[in-house]
Amino acid sequence: MNSFLNTHLSEVDKLRQLFDTTVKGIREEFDDHLESINDNTNEAQANYEYIAAVDDKLNRVVQRLEQLEAWMSRLTGIPLKEETELPQIELSDKEKKIFLVLYTASEKQPITYEDIALSLSENDFVIRGYITNMLEKGVPIRKHFADNKVQLSLDREFKEKQAKHNILCINQKTVQEFLQ
Repeated sequence: MNSFLNTHLSEVDKLRQLFDTTVKGIREEFDDHLESINDNTNEAQANYEYIAAVDDKLNRVVQRLEQLEAWMSRLTGIPLKEETELPQIELSDKEKKIFLVLYTASEKQPITYEDIALSLSENDFVIRGYITNMLEKGVPIRKHFADNKVQLSLDREFKEKQAKHNILCINQKTVQEFLQ
């Protein structure tokens, strides 16, 4: 009887050891995957920041070119070509409200997806979808990564065009609903 218990215990010990080894192997694989995901996230963040920096530099170059065009126009007396026909962009009512949140946000204090979601009593995941749709429709929303969050703002030039020409066809009713 004593040899039966020793044999049985050694089998249990073998199973326990096999289980511990298997769990340890799984944990090591998960740790490797986590490290890989973190590396990829850091690389994506670095790429995003690089693209944002390039975009910022490109915007400054465009501003300088516009200043040069204006200077050349004054020097030569030839008027600048004005955009006579601006494209109209059709947005859904929810997209218009999101635009108004972005429009009224300060340029010095960009707004996050969570801020927009909170102000419209909506889920931030849904807001991300609307922002993506707006970008695809041609609304120039700038994204900046700071403090581990995406911060959103509108292109200043587009903001001015919207104020002058109402490219997005936002009516007073939508503005009044937004303000309430």
